[in-house]
Amino acid sequence: MVAIAKRALFALAALALVLWIAPSSEPQLPVREDRLALGTLVTIKLYGERASTEQLFAQAFAQFDRVDSLMSRYRPDSELAAIEAAAGRSVQPSAAVRDVLVRSLYWARACDGAFDPTIGSLTRLWNFPDASSAPDSAAIDSVLAFVDYRDVYIDDSGVRLLRSGMHIDLGASAKGYAVDQAVEQLRAAGVSAGLIEAGGDIRYWGTKPDGFPWRFGIQHPRDAERYFEVEDVGLAAIATSGDYQQYFDEAGRRYHHILDPQSGWPASGLISATVWAETAMDADILSTAIFVLGADRGLELVEKWPRVEALVFSETESGLQSRATSGVQGRFRFVD
Repeated sequence: MVAIAKRALFALAALALVLWIAPSSEPQLPVREDRLALGTLVTIKLYGERASTEQLFAQAFAQFDRVDSLMSRYRPDSELAAIEAAAGRSVQPSAAVRDVLVRSLYWARACDGAFDPTIGSLTRLWNFPDASSAPDSAAIDSVLAFVDYRDVYIDDSGVRLLRSGMHIDLGASAKGYAVDQAVEQLRAAGVSAGLIEAGGDIRYWGTKPDGFPWRFGIQHPRDAERYFEVEDVGLAAIATSGDYQQYFDEAGRRYHHILDPQSGWPASGLISATVWAETAMDADILSTAIFVLGADRGLELVEKWPRVEALVFSETESGLQSRATSGVQGRFRFVD
């Protein structure tokens, strides 16, 4: 019997990262607005703003709407759909789609395919968050032939998929890109400090009026009511990938949405991976890649990259086990 444990998309923001609320003595609370965008709950908090906030929020959320129209795998009128339908011909993308694809391919090469933007055939087959049973091995093997980031070619003439039938899925990069674009929009409009959270991706900027440092908590991967408090590590973008965000249980096994592009099955070894980086898009991509790579390979690679840190959790017979890169070690603690 299949026991299904799904999460509504609008609740994803609460599953991965939580902003620790400042003390009640804070002289000025942020102005906040929540909306559904990109299939998740997006929260924007602006500090020190009391005028024209309606226009500021509209400008910021417009960035999420723009990314959705261009990069959603669910929209037949998106640019991704046009690239896939071109059957080997080049399509000239918008600057936004080009930027996300170029950065996605950069990290795909750096991670040796642990992150792969051409995983769309696999994600369609598994069909999270609506999945309730695992596909059979033959079906997985058949779609793996269409998963290979090296078959995406980008030059001055545009973007071309070298193999007909491939599908692009930017679910692990477009959301972070939208966060980054919204932050830049608000900064350009003169907002001195704020925070945006979108389905577990966070980016903040400026100094809070209370003078306290930004503090964050990472959700315990097996207890939604418990958290690990993490000091500010000096990187303004944070993202978490976990096996508790979208999953189902079948025959005593958990099947989650973070798929290994090489095997076609949910990645095993870790249950949570959090990454700090300079941009939300990089943190979003790398949390997925490290989850797939596992603790040893993932942390080894992160230590080689400047301005990136990571904290991962695995489940052992003796309980939860954590490992971290040098910039995070000793800077997190469990909060009862």
